[in-house]
Amino acid sequence: MDKPELLSILIVTYNAADVLPGCLDSLLANAPGCEYEVLCADNASTDATLELVRERYPWVRLVEGEGNLGFAAGNLLAAEQAGGDVLLLLNPDTVVLPGAIDVLAGALLADDRRWIAGACLTGADGSPATSWGDFPTVGWALANMAPWHGAGLRVRSRVRMDGTCAGLHAPTSVDWVSGAALAIRRSAWDALGGMDPGFFLYYEETDLCARAKVAGGEVVTVPEARIVHLEGAVVGTQSVRQYVWSTRSLIRFLRRNRGSIQAAFVRHWILDTNLTLWLASVIAGPFSPRLRERRARYSALIRVGLGMRTAYDPPAMAG
Repeated sequence: MDKPELLSILIVTYNAADVLPGCLDSLLANAPGCEYEVLCADNASTDATLELVRERYPWVRLVEGEGNLGFAAGNLLAAEQAGGDVLLLLNPDTVVLPGAIDVLAGALLADDRRWIAGACLTGADGSPATSWGDFPTVGWALANMAPWHGAGLRVRSRVRMDGTCAGLHAPTSVDWVSGAALAIRRSAWDALGGMDPGFFLYYEETDLCARAKVAGGEVVTVPEARIVHLEGAVVGTQSVRQYVWSTRSLIRFLRRNRGSIQAAFVRHWILDTNLTLWLASVIAGPFSPRLRERRARYSALIRVGLGMRTAYDPPAMAG
């Protein structure tokens, strides 16, 4: 099995004290068989993350950001100080299983055409979790974005954004792999300029993979490299904040990879759809607590559609 000369494991944290020990303890217990280093880029956590790393994990090199820079910018900050010929981007809410890192790095280096390799992610119970997907299209965005999900509806689409490793038995070429456990050649990272810091959270790995494929690189998912992902443990799921961040990032991805016209079309659709849903919720139940919660989401996404900031945007997020 091919091994990197030095593997740099990059972990971006923000208030991750509850989940980070599980990640770092699993790294110690299931360390790669090559020389490696671990860098933790902390985005100005206000909990005990920094103290935890300093006191319990002195072998982890802390890289402190000046604010909550986001996932992409945090990885850029860590990568600047990393010396490995392979970078492994690892979420703090992951648990590394035996042999996973060696298999992932080995699959990446087994073929010179491979620029990026993603792990097979599972839930804590071993159930398949999203590990890869197809590049999103305008059609997918119109059919499956937040407003319909909030109403409990989902429209069938040929674009698959929640691919798992179920049924896969060998490294398989895909459009993108999850950034929760993503290995990339350092040469590829440098050629691409790393992740785009304009993505605060969500779709930054999708954009990275898209640029890698345009440049001639291959992206593969590796089903034998199994890593547990406690998805949503840090950010949460189905929150207004999550909807705002993911919607902004999707628009940015479409603008960068599909063109400004398609991105503008989706932005206007977001505005029109959420305005309609907001008005309908006012008529249906102006005093209903459940509908009041939904109106908070609709109001935030109306502002996203208008290109305005919301109360849920961090300072680093682009409008």
